[in-house]
Amino acid sequence: MTAILGLAAGVLTTSCWVPQLARAYRTRSTGDISWVYITALGSGIVLWLAYGTIEHDTALVAANVATVLAVGLLVSFKWRFDRRSRIRGAHIEAVLLDMDGTLVDSHAAVERAWRQWAREFSVDHARIAPIMHGNPPEITVRLVAPELGDTETSVAVRRQLELQYDDVHDVVLADGARELLHRLASTGLPWAVVTSADARLARARLDAAGVHPPVLVTIDDVSTGKPDPEGFVLAARLLGAPIDRCLVVEDSAPGAEAGRRAGALVAGLRGLPADVPVADLADVASLLSLAA
Repeated sequence: MTAILGLAAGVLTTSCWVPQLARAYRTRSTGDISWVYITALGSGIVLWLAYGTIEHDTALVAANVATVLAVGLLVSFKWRFDRRSRIRGAHIEAVLLDMDGTLVDSHAAVERAWRQWAREFSVDHARIAPIMHGNPPEITVRLVAPELGDTETSVAVRRQLELQYDDVHDVVLADGARELLHRLASTGLPWAVVTSADARLARARLDAAGVHPPVLVTIDDVSTGKPDPEGFVLAARLLGAPIDRCLVVEDSAPGAEAGRRAGALVAGLRGLPADVPVADLADVASLLSLAA
């Protein structure tokens, strides 16, 4: 009897979500549902589910499991449709790509360089790890070794770069990069690479990955690196595209902040908070087809 009650409760609870789910799928929109609402609702359901489990209330557990599944489907719809709505009709005229971790996979090389640098300068690598991606080397050095004077900092930054210049043997294109580059080439959409690396390092890594961007903006070309927007603004100008019609693709918080401050639409890789969440560059390529 308890099982029948649980099944009935689950069916009735889930059926409450059917119209919303059907409408969301039909219209490809969940703009009327906020993430705050979904979070609050999900938290309540989890609490009821926990209560039912503790009390061994099969009917309550069954009803809430069914609701969890329905809400999970709604979350999937919202994540997918919200990002599509942001890019659809955005009139993207150029794509501005970060280099390390975005266009090329240089994670291992960056890690090796900073570990060696940490040993040489007696800095705990654990302090470096959270900030070594996305920031120019000088910013990272100043943050993890604030006791160094200007001359010592310059020496430390120069050494860090030297450790990276020739270590490119395992630098390759990032996941989905070939698909995105093919899309850019086939559509003629202008694109640029905007990186916190200096020109020598940028060209070494791009050459290793077999990429030759039409426009390359490095830390050597700007007065201030990311999260300052100067690099993206310069790249847009060199491409002849309004910055508010550019799509910035980033994998780091400083880069995403720079893109937002520049006024561009920002796509964030691998869970990075941004205007448009993307899984990889192939995902970016498919979304570009939605932009007018």
